Amino acid sequence: MIYLILLALLLGTPSPAQDAPGADRLSESQDIAWRMAGPGGGGWIESIAWDSEKPDRLYVGCDVGGFYVSEDAGKSYQVRNNGLKDYFIESIAVHPRRSKIILLGTESGIFRTVDRGRSWQRIRKGFLPTERWSFSSPIGAVCFDPRNPRIAYAGVGRPRWDSGGQGAIYRSLDAGLTWENVSRGQLPSDALISDIEIRPSDSRVILAATNRGVFRSEDRGKTWRASSEGLPHSYTEEVAFALSAPQTVYVTLRTLARGGEKWNGGVYRSDDAGQSWRPANGAGLPMLAGKASEPSEMSSQYKEIAVDPRSADTVYAGNRDWVSAGLRKTIDGGRTWKGVFDTPGRTGKIAYGWITQWGPSMQCMTLSSARPERIAVGTSGHVFVSGDGGGRWNQRYTRMMPDGRFAGRGLEVTCLMSITPDLFRPDRLYFGFMDIGLLISEDQGESFRRSFEGMKTPGNCFIVAQDPARASVLWAATGEWTSNIGDICRSSDGGRTWKAVGHPQSGLPEGQVRCLLVDRRSPIEKRRLLATSAGSGLYESRDNGDSWHSLNGNLPPASALDPRGLLLDPKDSSHILLALGGTPEQGAGIYESRNSGKIWTQLNRDPIFANITALAADPSRLSSLYVATRETFDPATERAYPGGVFKSADGGFTWRRLLDYHFVNAVAVNPANPRIVYAATTDHPYHDSPVAEGVLKSADGGLTWKRANAGMSHRNIICLSVNPHRPSLLYAGSGGNGAFIGVDQKIRQR
Repeated sequence: MIYLILLALLLGTPSPAQDAPGADRLSESQDIAWRMAGPGGGGWIESIAWDSEKPDRLYVGCDVGGFYVSEDAGKSYQVRNNGLKDYFIESIAVHPRRSKIILLGTESGIFRTVDRGRSWQRIRKGFLPTERWSFSSPIGAVCFDPRNPRIAYAGVGRPRWDSGGQGAIYRSLDAGLTWENVSRGQLPSDALISDIEIRPSDSRVILAATNRGVFRSEDRGKTWRASSEGLPHSYTEEVAFALSAPQTVYVTLRTLARGGEKWNGGVYRSDDAGQSWRPANGAGLPMLAGKASEPSEMSSQYKEIAVDPRSADTVYAGNRDWVSAGLRKTIDGGRTWKGVFDTPGRTGKIAYGWITQWGPSMQCMTLSSARPERIAVGTSGHVFVSGDGGGRWNQRYTRMMPDGRFAGRGLEVTCLMSITPDLFRPDRLYFGFMDIGLLISEDQGESFRRSFEGMKTPGNCFIVAQDPARASVLWAATGEWTSNIGDICRSSDGGRTWKAVGHPQSGLPEGQVRCLLVDRRSPIEKRRLLATSAGSGLYESRDNGDSWHSLNGNLPPASALDPRGLLLDPKDSSHILLALGGTPEQGAGIYESRNSGKIWTQLNRDPIFANITALAADPSRLSSLYVATRETFDPATERAYPGGVFKSADGGFTWRRLLDYHFVNAVAVNPANPRIVYAATTDHPYHDSPVAEGVLKSADGGLTWKRANAGMSHRNIICLSVNPHRPSLLYAGSGGNGAFIGVDQKIRQR
């Protein structure tokens, strides 16, 4: 299969694709100045580290947002992604003597900086060649030798996903510039490395935590042997040496027990530098085992481990599960433990900020070497800092205001699905987020409020629509991201409260609603709505969303299951355009109905595109259409379809590809000047270098394109929109750094 995909790409695509400009020929434009906007936090905090020289400097790495630096212990942050080709930061290693030098372990390998993240260099020498369809050398752990920091180690694996193991540990002798595999053939071939730690008093001794047990080297990584004596099983997570007693080391184990089996995870201790182990699961450490049918997160799962450098018996253990998440502390070497972190609402001791809907699943932790009582932890959405060994905590991801609004500190780790400007109030915006639902801003993204009361499935908000005659009436499509579950909610008070109106009982099938339109020509008391339902096609309501019926007519059944774009003629409410996903062989393409969905006609005559991601039109001429697509290979026909932007000047009958790019997710046309078109490029994190080109701009109707990313820290863009009141204001939703609000200086204000 891989051979066929590569062959199809090498052979090219039909002739309409050959004239399109590729991303490698794009130049830079400074037309648009962007600023980041968001609520702060909201996404997975994957790695965290204090600086080795400056006590208040904190580094944070996230799974979709990249790398962040705080100079004030988390009160404010800067995103530093320049040069990164992967935003998944699994591990951070700070040079112990020259902290400007930092190594990052990402799913696409090692990245190195010599200016504290202002620029990054990708390091490949010694690693496997990069891959187009997979991760070649994902790095699960990276560290410097504290005694000789010209030596560094990196282990291959994807600990977050329990995959990617190659039994490979690499060593660098030049502070991370070049690498050599030093474990070849000595570890199990599927061992994934989740942690590497070096004995403080003797850097010849190294321990590696893997899913196949602990492995030990006594000669700086030249030879390795299993070192798991005393452990109940081999799935280890992280290792921590005690600086004050170098013979003492702790390791965390994943719990494998299910359905009545004896719990077998937790914390183990060694007093012979990792050669043998004994349990340190004393009183006060939760040990819950979930049911056989439940995921591993329904059992107590201890991952993070850190030892106070002043006392080998003072240890912190963080668990990442859903049933006992939090941080535990022992001061007697594991004989007894106490909780030092409260879940939301348990005691009110910790101010959680705006994220109270999920708990403190501990994903990463760091103790300051300069101030050991200072701890920073990252969860699946927050950053917290304690200055007294866990007695008190401060959230360090958002700014809470007295009136309940909140604003980011620069640590934006959220993914947008839509940004909808209000039709009546120029500064009001509706942000549809993945995982955190709908947030409303009254001040152009400077601050936010959550909007969820009454929603059935508020975790994800796909799209928002507003009544064109009633400012307080809104509709929002909500649902699940990982499964095809969704509904439509209506608000009559501007988003303060909601009522589910579009659901199976009202005639709208269960499914994600990605397109939602309001017919402004319909009567207010019988307002007409159009909505696409993934897996079911196009549906209509003629009573403000209270009841729904199908408009699928004679659409192809297979492709009607995958609607990707929807347009309604502003001059003729019976005229609808619908983009269907899939491949041409399945009936995908652009369809038109002139009688409100009773009869449909496929417009595009040539099967030149597949996997449509968006459909847009010139606001002044519905006959001028744009389609965004993602590169697709159809194994049934062994045919490759290109990604990019296509344009039709005759209402959808003929098309020309104007932009050659493998994944364009959105297109927007500026209403003040329809020759100005914007395209959002993105990528999926399934392969090396999954970073796209950001926002592209065309000033000539799509004939030529330039990158327009000034001030933008994230190049994977999911959605685009233009402010109808001030067309120079643009909104781009990223796949990891929240929203970007830009000003196109070439657009004259109305």
